[in-house]
Amino acid sequence: MIKMHYEILKVGSEPNKRFLQKTMNGILWTSQGFSHKFLDLGEAVKEQRKHENSFIIWVDESENAKEFYGSWGEVNRDYIARTFSA
Repeated sequence: MIKMHYEILKVGSEPNKRFLQKTMNGILWTSQGFSHKFLDLGEAVKEQRKHENSFIIWVDESENAKEFYGSWGEVNRDYIARTFSA
């Protein structure tokens, strides 16, 4: 079973303030363990477009993910531009 989700990273930030976290009090930048995990790429794109100097990664926590293609990677920006209108 595939266990994939998407996370938003801020470019140039400290390692412990690199990942987006959505809370009841708003948006924070934190470490990956506390990051918001988007199940839908479209929702991740909508949120990412609100934040400068950020990009989206996919994370696959499936048992065999590393054997086939690795466990994470950047979502192709050209694909996002072609698939999701601004």
